[in-house]
Amino acid sequence: MSKSSPPRVLPDEDFLYSWAARDEERGSCGVTRERGRAARNVRQALATLAPDASGEIEVVRLDRDARRPTYVHGAVVARFGRPTTEPDGGDAA
Repeated sequence: MSKSSPPRVLPDEDFLYSWAARDEERGSCGVTRERGRAARNVRQALATLAPDASGEIEVVRLDRDARRPTYVHGAVVARFGRPTTEPDGGDAA
């Protein structure tokens, strides 16, 4: 009995990764062919944003039938957040 690999979401040549990171006021985004590069870009962007910032990577492909450049959005493959630190409560009175 052989194991079958999971079905592909999109053909390899059409895989792109859309990444975005944002906080309440600002954000960054982009598209790349490499998931690792998308993750690095999200982490770098999060480092410049507010502590409540979050980010995600989504599989996309270019819609070749659209009149204007458009992406067909697929699954979110990763989510990122900045760890928040609670202020030291000190001694309770």
